[in-house]
Parts: sequence; C-alpha cells; structure tokens
Amino acid sequence: MGSQHSIFTAAGLALMLSLGGCAGQKFGLAPESKTFGHKVEYNTEVDVLLVIDTSGSMAQHQEQLAAQIPDFVAALDRTRLDYRVAVTTMDMGNGGAKGRFVAGPGKAPAVLPFHYPDLSRVLSERVRLGELGGTVERGLQAMKAALTSPNLEYDNAGFLRKDSLLAVVFLSNEEDESVPDDYISFLDKLKPMLATGERSWISHFIGVLPNDKSCNSARWNYRDPGMKYMALAQASGGRSESICSADLHMAVDKIKSRIIEIVTEYSLGDRAANPETIKVYVNGQLLAEDSINGWTFNESRNSITFHGTGVPLPGSMIHVDFTPEGIK
Repeated sequence: MGSQHSIFTAAGLALMLSLGGCAGQKFGLAPESKTFGHKVEYNTEVDVLLVIDTSGSMAQHQEQLAAQIPDFVAALDRTRLDYRVAVTTMDMGNGGAKGRFVAGPGKAPAVLPFHYPDLSRVLSERVRLGELGGTVERGLQAMKAALTSPNLEYDNAGFLRKDSLLAVVFLSNEEDESVPDDYISFLDKLKPMLATGERSWISHFIGVLPNDKSCNSARWNYRDPGMKYMALAQASGGRSESICSADLHMAVDKIKSRIIEIVTEYSLGDRAANPETIKVYVNGQLLAEDSINGWTFNESRNSITFHGTGVPLPGSMIHVDFTPEGIK
C-alpha cells in the first residue's frame, strides 16, 4: 500500500479520497463513502449573528464596522457559501430587542440570505443602531435569547439551520453583564460537534482587549476589557480583536478568514497521515504549507485547513498526496 490521494472541486465543494475507494465528509455531518470518482457534496451553510452594543459611545464603532461590511460580504461570496446574516442588540432591558433580530431598513427581512439584493448596503445600514440603548451590556444573554424560544420560532424564524456553522460576532467596548450561565454548554448543545472534531459554532469578539493599554472603553478614560466574550471566542477557536483599530479592517478580515478556514477544512479519512509526506496541489501547482496563505495540517483531526490566498477559488481542483502513518 503506497500513498493516499484526495481530490475536491471547490465549485461543488466535493472531495474524493482514493485508496481502493473514496470517502469524504459533509460539513457538520459524519463522513460517507462513495465509489472512487463520484463527488461528495458539501453543506456550505453558515449562519452569522451580529450582536451589537447600543450603549453610549458606540456609534463610532458601529460606523467602523459598517464600513467593513462590503469586504466581508464579498469574501464570503467568493467562496460560494450559503450564508445568512442577522443582527440583534445587547439591550435586554425594557424596550430593548431582548434577542429579537433587527428588521429593516424598508421591507428588508430580519434574516438576510446571501442572495438578497444589495445585501452589503442593507447590512451596513442595519449595524448602525446608534447609542440610545440600555447601559447594561448583556451580549451573551441576548445571543442566547436570539437562539431560543420564543424568538427562534417567531421574530427570528428562518435563521438557524440544523447543519450550519453558527458564527456569532460581538461588538462592544464594555465587559458583558449578562445573567450568569454556561453559554459554552448552551452552544454545544444547540450545535453538536462536527465530524472533524471542531465545534459547529464559533464566537468572535471585537472590543477592548486586556493587552491593548491605549484602548479605552468609551470617550471617558477607563478600560473595561471584554473577558467573558474573549473566553467564549477562545473556547471555540474564534478571534478577539481590538475595537480601537482605526477602521476595524484587520478585525473583520481575521474573523472572515477564520469562518472560511472552518468551512474549508477537509478530513483525510480514517488513516492518519504522516505529516512529513503531505503535499497539496491546487490546479496542478504545489501549494506551500503556510498558516498565512497556504495550508496547515491538523494532526488531532487528521485534516487540512486552507488559509488566506491559499483558499481554493471556485472551480479549482485540489490534490492531496500523503502516506499514512506506519507505512514505509
């Protein structure tokens, strides 16, 4: 027995493994075997929830986020993901959203699918929510309320899909003050583990970080790092980025990249690969092993993740060559 090969078409997100047969995984589902040469279709569903702080001093940060929405949407479009986006606030007080999705402007639905006309403009307008909301930021509590009954069956219906990757992005310049709860366990139960061993949810935070000494919580000069949001992001392999970045470009770009990395992670099957033998080709060209613009090997999950410019474009042909562990 020699080497093992895998091929997938990015346009169909199909994967084929040869070693007397073909096997692949559906995103969020268990692997299934196919005869060599047949495609294995992938579920590319991603549900993105933006949880926005609407307390005092947040308008400028909402504006900065809105400016990055077009690039964020364009990057997801290039991967041909079946994504949808919704927005809620951190206001759980009287008159607050309490997890309900923000609707409008105009007749735009609360849940925006990837094919919605002029999505970038509509979503950019939607995250500009102002700063007249409650002064107690309860982002984690609002996230849970958005994803549970009665909101999920009524105001927020049509958002969360069974086999999707759930990506939650929190924007706040304060620490979370939600009712104490095990939000990690809640999300783990809501979205079971992927076949690759990854969580099928990911959390990101744009806010005040403890190591950014020049970043203050508001116009007034004090600091309140979002440690609870950061803990959720760390648990899921998500990103925590500074809200004090001049234009939030880096923060949004890293969040977008992490979502795409999870979606484009591909299992190499049941036989553990010898890391020293792995070679990845895109359209016949050798792709560098590089965590910035190439690929990396996840030994614990026996899978390949693509990064940056190394993420295959739609229609690309990928060939992975490796020797399983234990074979000389």
